[in-house]
Amino acid sequence: MRLYPLAPAYDAGGIFELAVEPGRRFSVAIYRQGIGEALEFHCGILVEDRGAMDCDSVSGQWVLTSPRGRTATRCDAAWRWPSFRFRFDRADATSGVYVAVAYEVRANGEPVRPLGRNCAAHEPLYGLPPDSRSMAMLVARPPRPSASVAYIVPVATYQAYNSIGGGGFYHDPVRRKKPVTTVTLLRPGGGFGAQFGEPADPYEPRSPRQQFPHWDAKFVRWLQAKNIACDFYSDLDLDDGDRLDLTQYRCVLSVGHHEYWSGRMRDRMAGFIANGGHYAIFSGNTCYRPIEFSRGSPHAPDLRVTRLAENWPGHDESDLIGLSYGYGGGWWGEWRLLRGGWIRRERPATGFRVEDASHWALAGTELNNGDIFGAEDRLVGYEVDGLPPNPNGFHVLGMTSALNGWDVGGRGVFGVLQRAAGRGVQPGIVFNAGTTDWARVLMDPHAESHAVVDRITSNVFERLLANPSNRDRQSVTAQA
Repeated sequence: MRLYPLAPAYDAGGIFELAVEPGRRFSVAIYRQGIGEALEFHCGILVEDRGAMDCDSVSGQWVLTSPRGRTATRCDAAWRWPSFRFRFDRADATSGVYVAVAYEVRANGEPVRPLGRNCAAHEPLYGLPPDSRSMAMLVARPPRPSASVAYIVPVATYQAYNSIGGGGFYHDPVRRKKPVTTVTLLRPGGGFGAQFGEPADPYEPRSPRQQFPHWDAKFVRWLQAKNIACDFYSDLDLDDGDRLDLTQYRCVLSVGHHEYWSGRMRDRMAGFIANGGHYAIFSGNTCYRPIEFSRGSPHAPDLRVTRLAENWPGHDESDLIGLSYGYGGGWWGEWRLLRGGWIRRERPATGFRVEDASHWALAGTELNNGDIFGAEDRLVGYEVDGLPPNPNGFHVLGMTSALNGWDVGGRGVFGVLQRAAGRGVQPGIVFNAGTTDWARVLMDPHAESHAVVDRITSNVFERLLANPSNRDRQSVTAQA
């Protein structure tokens, strides 16, 4: 069965709201990403408002039945499935990415399928197809800022690639669906949905690329292992600014594939950096396409995202993050219907050539100028960002050879951007890894470049979190 949240993020410890498929008897379990690959059981639920559903407590668990009925299930309008409101049944909920799992039960609460039996037994789960069809991502914001890092979960990008309901922002060659320019967030998928017809990742075939488990979950595991605390938000929180006060954070974090940004997201991030905040980007194709969010009307509430253009004018997101996909490249393969679908998915072995081994970000890696790392692991790609032709102050730490045969066909780059101080304020540091697959290699202990990628990632957090940003100094001065 399928389900979806009625908002991309909620306050930790507060009330959540889920919409579920009509005509189902079910229970819900809450899971959370653990340090290992599996999702770990977190808690059950307490129903606060059952809405139009029947609701009973059976043997200590809630059994709900959604009313029958048919509603429109398009990709560009809210599905309006029956919904209910609930809390976690434990009081220690903290900010993070949780997963609501809905599983069908009999009248006595007994699970019908193996997924439900695993949930009832509190067994670990994997957020992979086909079980991911019955999962919904719940981003829990902190009740108040409690960490130095704000992790922005790329909800808009997940939905851009979510084809459930008949379409997304991309062509589906299998089902011959054309791309649309507006999609609703109020439908299944969105973190646990996938673009139909997308080529499988040959270097991580277990999970579709555009799902939370593929990149973000890996990085969350690394953060937990390193004891780096984060507060989690959706990119809609960054857009509206009501629930995310960037002045309370030393560093903002993007991971994996943070492609779709609104103008307000850009403006708020630019202000944050200009006032001393740091931005750590372990993502590729970052901030490449412009969007806007809309909420429908009071009589027909919705939450939609609209793609405004192919890219920002002049690829000027490089003014914010130093790089742009417009100067890098992408490799996903070729579609050949008569040859069975996607072919040539394996990309060339391309690595980063070190340009400044003396930089703090490369300390402890034992790399020298001219060394190449990441080639055998395909660290570069599947999408990688490059440097604009006009100098913008970006300090190149590593660069690929020309990406011949790739989309765009530029060069991949990673490094650091820090603007000169203006009016006495030192802007923050932007570290940009430039590639989507950084998290994959980071969490693959068998990868040849794993140790280097791990060391660079640790160096970035040590630098950005150990030294007080300009806002920290101003706060101390004000308190004195």
